[in-house]
Amino acid sequence: MARIGELPKWLKKTQQNSWEPEIFISGIVLYGLIQLPEYLQDFRLFYRREVFGNTSDIDNLVGIITTGIQWMTFGLVLHLFFRGIWIGLVGLSYVFPRGINHQRLNYKGKFEHSIKRIPDFTDQIIKLEKISSSIFSISYLIFMSILSSYLYLALTVLLPLYLFLSITDYSWSDMAYNSDLSQAWKIYAITMLVLGAIYLLDFLSLGLLKKIRFIRKIYYPFYVFMSFVTVSSLYRSIYYILISNFKRWKVISFLVAFVLITYAMININVGRSSVSYQMSQLEMYGVERKHFSTYEYYGTSQQGGIDQRATIQSDIVKDDVLRLFISHRISFEDSIKSLCNYNEIEEELQSDSLRLECMKKFFNIEINGEPVTTDQWMFHKDGNTQHRGVLTYINISDLETGLHNLDVNLENWFWKNYAHIPFYKE
Repeated sequence: MARIGELPKWLKKTQQNSWEPEIFISGIVLYGLIQLPEYLQDFRLFYRREVFGNTSDIDNLVGIITTGIQWMTFGLVLHLFFRGIWIGLVGLSYVFPRGINHQRLNYKGKFEHSIKRIPDFTDQIIKLEKISSSIFSISYLIFMSILSSYLYLALTVLLPLYLFLSITDYSWSDMAYNSDLSQAWKIYAITMLVLGAIYLLDFLSLGLLKKIRFIRKIYYPFYVFMSFVTVSSLYRSIYYILISNFKRWKVISFLVAFVLITYAMININVGRSSVSYQMSQLEMYGVERKHFSTYEYYGTSQQGGIDQRATIQSDIVKDDVLRLFISHRISFEDSIKSLCNYNEIEEELQSDSLRLECMKKFFNIEINGEPVTTDQWMFHKDGNTQHRGVLTYINISDLETGLHNLDVNLENWFWKNYAHIPFYKE
């Protein structure tokens, strides 16, 4: 029977052989993590259009999870790198148990002194063992810390907002245009962010608030609440082990650098522009809609558009007909229904033909600033992007040869122009 304070034999054996599951888990998890960001982007694009509409909540979720995955990927790669060196030294210690043969090297002066300062096999292996195991644990700690930050915002800000809108008669547009309601909600959200910042301060300062006599009693109930909301019990032991065994200045420096780098990474991952665009040094380039043309406007592109709005057959039109597909979004539907009093019509009359009539009133087509009447509309699913929307055909036989502009404008919407598509008619 083990004495108090003495580790059980099975635990000692597990500690000695911990490198085996570490390498196995790192390899398997790393394989999945490298592929996961691509699937997360597909998830984001689908749910942003089909479920969440114009809200950025899904962008924030995917951006934060992607940032956590990137940190964990980096940590596991670093872990495998040091484990590779560790395995090499373990093998060499068996083949050459005496280590470096200084007599055969026969170095003199400062070179001899520098070689003799190299630690022996045992010290190097023990040091690399500590580094590798620490990196493995820190990678998990970082991932869970990032995930917890979003979990806190989701449970204290987003969930109450969704519950408030579902219980009351208010809509998303009311939140945007009702100044009193919007102001009240901003105050609540800022309050939650400030409370989260207090908890973050305690995290970065290695528990400073827990040490101040008059603050710790007030802080304790809040600490218990935050522990529950952020599920920090899943990784708290790793945090306390690390901050109690490493030098204080090293831990604080790491945590501050971690927060700053993570903040920058989240901004990049959440932002609509790609990393390559944000890192570009081009100054003579713009994306203002009336001066910008994207491949997503034209059906000749075989790529799936990230933000497809409206599409015609080509940027160079040889026919007298424009084939216009307008991509529909869930965020439009409240405005479309209110535009044609859809909810007041009897249920049996809410047919596809009525839906098309409502959408015809919502989408206004212009060519070169002149309104275009289109009578024939139909529902359609784009073959390249799989987006659902409406399809119509426009007669352009009267247009002269040259460059023209097609605009898709929105009725009863807070911004008017949905798509601005330049095309050249031959």
